[in-house]
Amino acid sequence: MEGFAAQLSDSELDLLKKLPGVVAVRPDTRLQLHTTYSYKFMGLTPARKDAWYQSGFGHGTIIGVLDTGVWPESPSFNDRGMPPVPGEWKGICQQGQDFDSSNCNRKLIGARFFTNTIQEYASPRDSHGHGTHTSSTAGGASVPKASVLGNGGGVARGMAPGAHIAVYKVCWTNGCYSSDILAAMDTAIRDGVDILSLSIGGFPLPLFADSIAIGSFRAVEHGISVVCAAGNSGPLQYSVANEAPWIATIGASTLDREFPAIVQLGNGEFLSGESMFPGNEFPSTTKEFELVYAPAGGKKGSEFCFAGSLPKVKIQGKMVVCDRGVNGRAEKGQVVKQSANTAINMEEDSVDVHVLPATLVGFTESLRLKAYINSTRNPRARIVFGGTVIGKSRAPAVAQFSARGPSFTNPSVLKPDVIAPGVNIIAAWPQNLGPTGLPEDSRRVNFTVMSGTSMACPHVSGIAALIRSAHPKWSPAAVKSAMLTTADVTDHSGNPAGVFAMGAGHVNPQRAIYPGLIYDIRPEDYVTHLCTLGYTRSEIFTITHRNVSCSELLKMNKGFSLNYPSISVIFRQGTRRKMMRRKLTNVGRPNSIYSVEVKAPEGVKVRVKPTKLHFKQRNQVLSYRVWFISRKRMTREKLSFAEGHLTWINSQNHLTRVRSPISVTWKRK
Repeated sequence: MEGFAAQLSDSELDLLKKLPGVVAVRPDTRLQLHTTYSYKFMGLTPARKDAWYQSGFGHGTIIGVLDTGVWPESPSFNDRGMPPVPGEWKGICQQGQDFDSSNCNRKLIGARFFTNTIQEYASPRDSHGHGTHTSSTAGGASVPKASVLGNGGGVARGMAPGAHIAVYKVCWTNGCYSSDILAAMDTAIRDGVDILSLSIGGFPLPLFADSIAIGSFRAVEHGISVVCAAGNSGPLQYSVANEAPWIATIGASTLDREFPAIVQLGNGEFLSGESMFPGNEFPSTTKEFELVYAPAGGKKGSEFCFAGSLPKVKIQGKMVVCDRGVNGRAEKGQVVKQSANTAINMEEDSVDVHVLPATLVGFTESLRLKAYINSTRNPRARIVFGGTVIGKSRAPAVAQFSARGPSFTNPSVLKPDVIAPGVNIIAAWPQNLGPTGLPEDSRRVNFTVMSGTSMACPHVSGIAALIRSAHPKWSPAAVKSAMLTTADVTDHSGNPAGVFAMGAGHVNPQRAIYPGLIYDIRPEDYVTHLCTLGYTRSEIFTITHRNVSCSELLKMNKGFSLNYPSISVIFRQGTRRKMMRRKLTNVGRPNSIYSVEVKAPEGVKVRVKPTKLHFKQRNQVLSYRVWFISRKRMTREKLSFAEGHLTWINSQNHLTRVRSPISVTWKRK
């Protein structure tokens, strides 16, 4: 990518736009940042037939992480047992404040920083923790006896513990600027990364205005898989970010691990809550305290426990109830003692490593709590801390905060692609920060807990590295297809979620290593897809640097549909019938026969031809067509949706299932 970042006046901007050599001028937008157990939850163990063993733990693969930098001294970046740095690696360990080449090793093989204004560490060193956390989730080394102040103890490992990590620091105190992100992606491509992991995003944008979409297209052209967070604006529809079809867009799910901290009320009732406060170290937490909520004499915002809003005399020696929202949960804990949810976050229980005895309860429980406070003159309660509990909750479930589809700018592609663990994830943490990240927190830990699609993204980046290690010649589209078509579609109790929440489902590394069949896509197919969306020649040139004639391309590719692993059908007013083509490549055994199974979306008839595919050879490509016939009358509603699936099942073993979710949208306009 040829370009530069500069501060320009309006007249300079107009002049620059008119120059013949200028492709596009975009404002520099500011984007935001969106374990000891998650690998076990996803079925990864060092056993002989496991995906880790079959992929060599990700050996030889390089994961590039764009984030807030790295704390290189963390035990998660120890290079014991790591192979030498790959010969094709062209990156560097950039020197800067408190960082030099000695901070890199065979695990952390590269580190750079990108900024227009120097703040905090002027180097790749992490002063926020987010980048250290995500990097170790993707490819951190094995660290025994890891925990957060005794909670969630076990062996910490990244998804691809044998992979190499290269860090590109693009996020600072004031956010992550698109110019830095684009420059870092360009550099990472030249450095020779295999996977790019970005737990960064903003609001949905047209692809020609989206720096991450533009940079990632260039990466995919060079055979690099790009994995991005879907964003934390859920559960609102159309909130999913990083929507480009060449990006793997990742939503967040829960684990079946809890950190119970139950509130026992004075009337004998119990309220379920969660906390990572090490309660067993503080005998005084068993005491009963008087409950206070928005105390008389408090300033505006006392119900949210803003700093300075609570009168000391009214809360001293008492248990304070705080509504969730506006300021951080741990920050409320810094001010007082207890957090309770508001309606928008419903029952989401993201835990915090509070600086004093505190717990987070769900919305329903908070209503019971407030009803109790209002029912008596002397409301009292205590918190009972229960340590770490595994296997008692329904999981995986889509996190409330995880951004939802359909895609705002491109509903013809189903987004998010998949979900992965993103709630209460324990991973590496810098030694210059307390586990809450608050400046007042003087405690020091090697690991802490975080939640967000930022945490889900590196799980999938690590799994992509495993697949890449097992199949080094696969394209980014093949790697993504393997994850989508083998994903789990129900939780452990058999309950499903909607396609706009989970995409193809919850990623399953065991099955993704050997998917049987894959849907492959070449970079030029994405260009044709952009033509079908109505993008102009100049807009396509901005994204791809390819000067194309859409009329010629579409004439050569009549009836084109992108060979995406999921299927998205849109019926506009007056349209009752749609036909799509798909091609499948056999990456399994020769002489494999697959039969189709369809669950038609409600109100739609689905016909597939042929209904059987006989692959005589490995890498053979066969195609099929699928017709969707709407039987539903257009209603007064502007939008309505339905979902189903199409699955190719191996007729010989019945175990290999290549599943494509189907989403159907009816639009009045």
